[in-house]
Amino acid sequence: MSNQVAVATGARAESQLGVTLMLITFRVSVVLTLFVAGLIGLFGIACLVGGALTAGGPFQLAQGWFSAISGL
Repeated sequence: MSNQVAVATGARAESQLGVTLMLITFRVSVVLTLFVAGLIGLFGIACLVGGALTAGGPFQLAQGWFSAISGL
């Protein structure tokens, strides 16, 4: 009977280890996803600011964008 208890306890320990490793993996993947999304957002803002500076200001940027889209 004690052998069955030892096997059940070992299986439970392995199961807990698997759950712990899965939680760690999930948390790391969430943090990395948020980090990459933040980098993409910063790059987008940097591109928008660079475009506004190159165009001569935000209104000229909007005017140039509208002209490019509409063909006017």
